[in-house]
Amino acid sequence: MKLLTIMLLNQTAFGNDGDNFIPNKSDISLTRNGTLVGRQCSQQSDCGFLPALACVHRTCRHCTDDYDCSDNSGDHTKRCKLFKTNDRTHAYCIEKDLFDPFTRTDIIATTMTLLITALGAGCGVGGGGLLVPSFIVVVGLSPKHAIPLSKATIFGTSVANFWFNYHRKHSIKNGVPIINYAMAAIMEPPTLIGAAIGVMLNHVVPNWLIFVLLISLLTTITLRTFIKGNRLREKETKRHQTLIKNVFMGNVQSGNRKRLWSLYPRFDAQSAARHWLSTTRKRQKERRVRSEDEKDFQTLPPLSSKYSSIGSDALNFGTFRSSAPEAEKDLQAITSIKAADSDKFPKRYILPLLFAWVVVFLQAMLRGGHGCPSLIGVKCNSRLYWILTVLPLGLLMYLTYRIGLRLRLDNRFRVCSGYEFSDGDLHWTKKKTTRLPFYCGIAGITAGLLGIGGGMVKGPIMLEMGVLPVVQVATANFMILFTSASTTLQFAIAGQFPGSLQYDYAIWFACVGFVGAYCGQNVVAYLLRKYNRESMLVYILAVMIGFSAICMGIVGLQTVKHDIAHRMHLGFSGLCDAQ
Repeated sequence: MKLLTIMLLNQTAFGNDGDNFIPNKSDISLTRNGTLVGRQCSQQSDCGFLPALACVHRTCRHCTDDYDCSDNSGDHTKRCKLFKTNDRTHAYCIEKDLFDPFTRTDIIATTMTLLITALGAGCGVGGGGLLVPSFIVVVGLSPKHAIPLSKATIFGTSVANFWFNYHRKHSIKNGVPIINYAMAAIMEPPTLIGAAIGVMLNHVVPNWLIFVLLISLLTTITLRTFIKGNRLREKETKRHQTLIKNVFMGNVQSGNRKRLWSLYPRFDAQSAARHWLSTTRKRQKERRVRSEDEKDFQTLPPLSSKYSSIGSDALNFGTFRSSAPEAEKDLQAITSIKAADSDKFPKRYILPLLFAWVVVFLQAMLRGGHGCPSLIGVKCNSRLYWILTVLPLGLLMYLTYRIGLRLRLDNRFRVCSGYEFSDGDLHWTKKKTTRLPFYCGIAGITAGLLGIGGGMVKGPIMLEMGVLPVVQVATANFMILFTSASTTLQFAIAGQFPGSLQYDYAIWFACVGFVGAYCGQNVVAYLLRKYNRESMLVYILAVMIGFSAICMGIVGLQTVKHDIAHRMHLGFSGLCDAQ
C-alpha cells in the first residue's frame, strides 16, 4: 500500500546477474535525470530506499566503498555494489548478505521474529502486522524488502502450523481433524477476490484516509475480540464452578446429601433454575435452526432416491424421522458422514483451494502483482489488464457458489439422516453460505486496502459465528498457508528479498518462523491441557491485533507526516499513477 508498505511493491524487481545486479528502470531513471544525485541529505535514508545512493558529505551520490553506505562506523548492514545497465555502470548501496557478517541487529531481529511467530501461531494470525514494522525499525529494511521477508517468514510459520495441526483431532468430535476444511474452502476464494479489489483501491485512496481506516478497524476488532474472550471466559468459569459444586454435593444416593443440604440451602434451587434456563435457550436455538433448515431445504433440488420412500414433506424439510426400515439407512448414512468427517485430507475441499491458488498466482504473473512485473508486458488500465483482472475474479466467485451449494446439500443430508450436531458445528444454509463469503470479501478488501493480514479479520468472524477457538486458530493457520505460499513465490521470482544472495534472508527467516510457530503451538497446547480454557486463544488474538494496530499506526503516522511535510498530494489518485 502507499502507507509505507504495498505501494512500493508495485516497483519492478531486481535481477541477479552474477556479481552485478540490475536495478529496475524507475531507479535508473531517477539517477540519470539527476533528481537524487546532488540532493542534500543528513542520513543515508534521505537518498531513497535501498538500493539507493549514498549520503556522502551531506550530498546524495554514488558510493565508492561500504563505509559510504553507513551512517556511523558501527553500521555494518549495507554494502556498496556495482549495477550494470546497458553500457553504463553505477555503484549503489544495498543490504548486506545475512551472514556477511551476522550482526547483533540480526540476532535481535531473529529473537523478535521467534516471539512474534510464536504468538501468531497460537491465535491464528500470520503476524505480518508486527513483522513488517519490526523489520523496518530494527533491521532497517525498506518496505520494499521488509514485506517480502515477512511473507517468507509467515510461509515458514504456516508450514509449521499445518504440520502441527494435521494430526490433531477435534476437541469434541472423536476422530475429526481440528482443521475445518469446509470452512476454509468457502472462506478463502472470496477473501482472494476482496484482496484483489483492496489492492486496487489502495492505489487510489490517500495515505491519511488509509491511516484513519486502519486505526479505526483494528481498534474495533480488538475491543470486540476482547469482549468475545470475556464472554467465553465467563462461560468456562460457570462450567468449572458447577463441576466443583457437584463434587462437593456428592452423589444423590449418598448419605451426605442431607447433611450438605444445610451447607448449601439454596444451591439445588439455583442449579435447577440455571438448568431450566439453559435448556430453554437451547431448545429455542434448536427451533430457530430447524426453521432455517426447513426454509433452506425448500430451495434445494430433490434428495437422492435412497430417501424416496420418505414423504414429500420430509424430502423438502428433512425434519421427519424415518420408519424402522429407514432407520438402518440413516445409521449407514451417519456412518458415512462420520467417515467423511474423519478424512484428514479431504480432496473435495482442498482441490478447490488449490485451483483458487493457481488462478491467483497465474493472474499475478500475467497481469503483474506483489512486486512482480507482468510476464507478457500488460499495461495498467489496458483492455487485457481488465480481462486478466475480472476473469479470475469471476472464476473464484463461481467456485465459491459451487462450494456453498455443496455445503448446503451436505447439511440437508446430515439433518435428514438424524446426524447429531456438536457444539461449534454450523448448519450451512443459503443465508450462511451467502453472508460468510460476503464478510470474507470485506475482510479481503480490508487486507488489501490497509495492508493487514486477512487473519486479523477472518479470525473474529469465525468466532462470531460460533466456531470453537481451537478450530478457528487451526483453520485460520491453514488458510494462511495458501496466501503466504503464493506471495512468497511471486517475491522470489521477482527477486525482492534483501541482500545480493536473496535466498539467505528468505530461508533463514522462514526457518525461524517455522521454529517459532512450532514452539508457540506446543506452548499453547500445553496451556490448554493444563487450564482447559480456550478463552486464552481469544485473548492472544486480541493482543496480537492490538499490538499490530499500534505498530502499523506508528508507521502510518510517520508516512502521513512525511507526506504533509513534503507537500505531497493528499487527495485520491489514479489507479495507474503509482505503476
